Formats: sequence, structure tokens, C-alpha cells
Amino acid sequence: MADANLLQLNAELSLQLADYWHEIDFNGGRDASSYYVEEAEFHGQFASYIGVAKIQQFYDWRRDRGERLSVHGFTNFRARFTGEDSAEASNFLFLYARDGVRPLPSHEPVTISLATDRYVRRDGRWLCTYRRFEHLFESDVPVTNPDLDADK
Repeated sequence: MADANLLQLNAELSLQLADYWHEIDFNGGRDASSYYVEEAEFHGQFASYIGVAKIQQFYDWRRDRGERLSVHGFTNFRARFTGEDSAEASNFLFLYARDGVRPLPSHEPVTISLATDRYVRRDGRWLCTYRRFEHLFESDVPVTNPDLDADK
């Protein structure tokens, strides 16, 4: 049987992840950076963003492209302590997304990924230090992973 601290960790981190994806899906990620530490790493299948400013730049870029509807759903959430104030979690992420406004035609998920996150607790709040998506399934709908350094 899991102990109370592990159950609390799983409840806190899964609720925070649900809040994060709600922020992305319904606010376009305007406040995405508030979920990360300054030096966070975000690794997608096709692009990586290092530092909270670059992560926020990704969400700003995606929002600036125009209307996009997305639903990030997750299941099989599992978290464990890696230290007194650190943890790691994994889940399966189902991404439904297309450019345009709702309602859009239904389709299979754009991706189904194994997501791995690492967290630290600072000032009583868990913040993400590392997020990685490994695609297990992909559809024919393109993902949005720009090279934010291409202009340089």
C-alpha cells in the first residue's frame, strides 16, 4: 500500500499537470512559464527549448500563429519522490489539435506520447525542471515544433 506522502505527491502533481494543460488548451499558454523553474528543459519529439523564456516563447509563437484548438489529455499518471524536495512523474499524453476554431471534425490523436517530468519543490510549490515527450503514435496532422533559433 502506498504511504500518505506518496499519495499526496501523486494528487498534487496530477492536479497541477491538469491545471497546466488547461492553461495551454484554454488560455493559449499565456502563463505557461509560471509552471517551470528558470533553467527548465522542454524536449519535444522534434525540438527542444532550454530555459523558461524559450519555453514561453514557444507558446507565444504558437498562439501568434492564429486560432488553434487543442486538448491535452493524460492517463496512467505515476509520481515518485527522488529526494525530499524533488520528484519525477510519467504519464501517457494524448494530444488532439488542429488549426482553426471549434468545433472541428474529430480525429485520432495527433500524438500519443510517453511524457516524463521532473519537479522541485520551491516555496511550497512544485515546479517543473524537465519535460520530455517520446511519441509512441503519430497521426498525419503536423505538430507545432518551431526552431525558435532559426532567425539567428
